[in-house]
Amino acid sequence: MSDITLYAFPGRTRAERVMWVLAELNLEYKLVRLDLSKREHKSEAFLKLNSSGKVPVLLHDGEVYTESLAIMEYLNDISTTQHLIPRQAKQNYLFRNRLSYGQSEVEAYLWIADQATRLTRWYSWPEGTELDCIKLAGKNAAVINNWLDESEYIAGDVFSMADIYFYSLMTWAQVYELGFSDRANNYMRELESRDAFPEMLKTKSPQV
Repeated sequence: MSDITLYAFPGRTRAERVMWVLAELNLEYKLVRLDLSKREHKSEAFLKLNSSGKVPVLLHDGEVYTESLAIMEYLNDISTTQHLIPRQAKQNYLFRNRLSYGQSEVEAYLWIADQATRLTRWYSWPEGTELDCIKLAGKNAAVINNWLDESEYIAGDVFSMADIYFYSLMTWAQVYELGFSDRANNYMRELESRDAFPEMLKTKSPQV
């Protein structure tokens, strides 16, 4: 496998999702953590990689890849040994269904809640936005509980990239004290026991 470099910030970010996929797929990579105090994410060199100044950014074979889920799927596609995305049509549909739901009905609300609280230096939202977002995210957390009552993993009975993504969302949601069932909490503990699990993800913190 050609050289892979992953750019991340210190602490927990969306880049840890990518690190988990890299570990599950046994792909070697170089990790570069940008120094926020030195504004390395706003340097001319890094902005050439990603003009938004955000992570994760992945370099492979001289090409630049951004956006965590897109990077995760790319890594799955280049792996020659293992795969984390179902290939059969029905299982793949369920996988896509879960990711779509997570992006639109959970992560979107958590991200706006962050913008309305800890990120007010950069974002401006009307008063009450945080509470509205948390209410909606909490409602959708109940859907996740139901999924896990019906199957071992988020997208069926086989571990997939959807589990990596939803672990990230579920622990992020816990920052806002959204309730998950005992079954869902046990599910998260089971994921933490995987050999490839990155310890940084155990930190219950928002994403950037």
